[in-house]
Amino acid sequence: MRHILMFVGVALGTTTTQAQDPPPSPVPAPVDSAAPDTAFYSARQARRGQDTYRKNCTACHNTAAYAGAGFRRAWSGRSVFELWEQIRTTMPNDSPGRLKLEEYADIVAYLLKLNGIPPGSDELPADAEVLRRLRIIPPSRPGG
Repeated sequence: MRHILMFVGVALGTTTTQAQDPPPSPVPAPVDSAAPDTAFYSARQARRGQDTYRKNCTACHNTAAYAGAGFRRAWSGRSVFELWEQIRTTMPNDSPGRLKLEEYADIVAYLLKLNGIPPGSDELPADAEVLRRLRIIPPSRPGG
């Protein structure tokens, strides 16, 4: 009977020997928007973001406040997550958080475009873990 229980325990993986935990997954290094061949958002997403911005933001905010030297001072070197999270948790002013997560990502894509960060083929995801790894490094002048 003892041999049968031992066999059942082995078959079910419940023996007293400890299985080794798999090695932890490596934490991906941050990626910045100035890195070669790096694009955080698509042009199509930025266009959607512009439309969403116009519908939800322009009553209180003009785009000039989010482009140029002021944007570079405020956001250069910070994560895309920080920008996305600030917008997501505070805007629209009358109802913070009412937009879809993807709409907030679209608005961020639009702001990146306004600040000369070039688009690519992939869309900026509404995924906090991914956004935490992405760094905003705008060019010294939009467009270059």
